[in-house]
Amino acid sequence: MPRLRWIGSVRIHHGIVSSTPLWVPLVVAGIGVAGTLAAGVAGGLIAQRWATQREETAWTRERARERERWSREDESRTFELRREVFEEFYQAVKALARRAYDHGYGFDGTPELPFDWHADAAAKLTRLGLYADRRVAAAASVAYGAAWTWGQHTKYDDPDDPEFYERQEKFDQAEYELLSLIRQALSIPEGDIRLPLPGYAFKETPANEDGQS
Repeated sequence: MPRLRWIGSVRIHHGIVSSTPLWVPLVVAGIGVAGTLAAGVAGGLIAQRWATQREETAWTRERARERERWSREDESRTFELRREVFEEFYQAVKALARRAYDHGYGFDGTPELPFDWHADAAAKLTRLGLYADRRVAAAASVAYGAAWTWGQHTKYDDPDDPEFYERQEKFDQAEYELLSLIRQALSIPEGDIRLPLPGYAFKETPANEDGQS
């Protein structure tokens, strides 16, 4: 009597033996392990890439903060240099005008002004041109020219010369304009702009016959 045969399995004693080759589950297991390893490697690469991006972003932000800090420090140093240059020139041009005044009254004891009597103010004017804006630089040049002209053309010990006071008036106006622009450039609060600048006083208008100014 022929034996019955089933496709995929054979009956032996009391159990059923699979006809699937042994290498199949090994291959399946290997694929699973390979997949797990590949997923781990891919996950590690992605995590490393994210970490690198985070580091690059943090570094970029840090560099931006450093540049901002350097920029603020540069602005602060530049402001201090401008303030120093403005102050030095203002004092020098005031000294130049004072020398012109003293020469006109004979207080300096020098009938002829030294050829370099204006050298200090001229040097400081040149330096001011490196830091001042065009308005301040122009006003400084005008004030220097007014002081130089006042002294250079003033007669020694002759304050009665009418041109002496005309030149003094021109310098006073130029100095006032320069001081006003310097204060603006240094962002000095003015308060009530109807009041004169420190060290100045508005001239009183003469009263007319009706007693009104």
